[in-house]
Amino acid sequence: MTSFRKFCSITLLAFLSGSVLSSKTFDLSTATLVDIIEATDAGALSSEKLVQLYLKRIEAYDKSGPKINSIFFLNENAVEEAKAFDQERLDKGRRSPLHGIPIMVKDLIDVRGFPTTAGFNPFGSPIPARDAEVIRRLKDSGAIILAKVATVNWYGNGGFDPEQHPTGWTLNPYNIEYSPGVSSNGTGASIAAWFATLGLGTDTGGSVQIPSAYSSLVGMVGTQGLVSRSGIVPRGPTQDRAGPMTRSVYDAAALFSVMAGWDVEDLTTADAIGHFPESDWASMLGEPTLEGKRIGVLREMIQDPADSEVLACFEEALEDLKDGGALIADPILTGTNLREFSGSSVTGTTHPYELVPASNAYLKRLGPDRPFDTIEEMLETAGLDMVHSRYITAMSLPSPETIKDYQARHTLRIALRELIEETIDKWNLDALILPYRTLPPPAISTGQTHNDGDRNTLTSVTGLPGIIMPGGYTSKNLPVGIQFVGKRFSDLNLLRVAHGYEVASQNRKPAESVPPLPGEVFEY
Repeated sequence: MTSFRKFCSITLLAFLSGSVLSSKTFDLSTATLVDIIEATDAGALSSEKLVQLYLKRIEAYDKSGPKINSIFFLNENAVEEAKAFDQERLDKGRRSPLHGIPIMVKDLIDVRGFPTTAGFNPFGSPIPARDAEVIRRLKDSGAIILAKVATVNWYGNGGFDPEQHPTGWTLNPYNIEYSPGVSSNGTGASIAAWFATLGLGTDTGGSVQIPSAYSSLVGMVGTQGLVSRSGIVPRGPTQDRAGPMTRSVYDAAALFSVMAGWDVEDLTTADAIGHFPESDWASMLGEPTLEGKRIGVLREMIQDPADSEVLACFEEALEDLKDGGALIADPILTGTNLREFSGSSVTGTTHPYELVPASNAYLKRLGPDRPFDTIEEMLETAGLDMVHSRYITAMSLPSPETIKDYQARHTLRIALRELIEETIDKWNLDALILPYRTLPPPAISTGQTHNDGDRNTLTSVTGLPGIIMPGGYTSKNLPVGIQFVGKRFSDLNLLRVAHGYEVASQNRKPAESVPPLPGEVFEY
């Protein structure tokens, strides 16, 4: 990454030449990769120190204090790995912006030597023989997998039933009485509590986007095909995606640049040939400006009724965009009942037909120590009364290529995607914007992880890129997320729009239930 090394050289030269005369403040709660790199180049920080700071936070706040309960497996070698990466950086330079950076990984993504539980006790805790492709890429970039974090009960009721779930409820750091969402809830909560620099989640119907909205994070799902899914516990390959969950757009761009790429085990990535990042997209964001950007307000996707505080935050976000120089086209109409159409069982659920074959393919990849040879064997061993009805139904379905309904759903999925893209082209837009969820997170006392009636699966059923951004907070300090949506393979431009909005709005604030610890803020 030539541009990245050039950036580091310029930064270090400026420091050594005395052109940077004033001291700087490092704050772990808001630190981006740029802040970490600058502090490290100045000799005030190291990967080893960074890991230790995060470990202290985990000790203080995950199982103690508010007991966020997001982490179920901690990398006991993380400090030693950090020391090795520090030495490598001194000897050879950084591999990438992720060199020596700690990352949280969702418990559906295989990390060699770490357990994968899928949040379901009968699944056991198999140790994958191989890394998921995205993990291989992260490790090659120099990233440190600091921990595996919780997901919801993947095969059962989708919650935290203690009879089925190994760890129980994860709490929302912004208000611990409320849900952090599904099913990348552990990633969302841990990054909101700044237990690591970066987080990795997965998404089928919103599982990167919901917890990002609920935890005031930047959550990105790239165009379907840009990121491999091999080595990830599946729900359905048509809609499954992995995506970054971070506290800044810069960090999301840097993480996504490493994650994306062709994979022989996941040939949907062949559709993205010619569109993969050829260098670090974070370095290509440019100045964070909205000048000249055209944003369309997709009001057809707004739920009615909706929470008044959530809608007020959304309207304020539109004002922030205008103040930043963006041209707002409001409303943009497709002429359909878009919310119902994109969230209906007709277009929104290809995965029932894919569930069994995709799960069996995953189990084969898991390795010789896998607990079951087939998903059917696992479900029968667990007891059908323990598993979600979707799996029972899926076991009775024939192979997908023989099902006309499955083929029709794919056809409608493409039609819906083309409708959105035609709308963007018609109005010459850089992005569409909408409130991702029009209701705030539910209270944990309700037993719900998210509000089912408040549905937005637009990006999920189309495979279009989407970015969740912090959009403000309700009176109960519950985060509100807004969503930018773009055309296929407009991912970098969408990141630029989000970057401009991030600076114009300055919406994100740290969670108060997990305050800074001594040593996390320092001058250098």
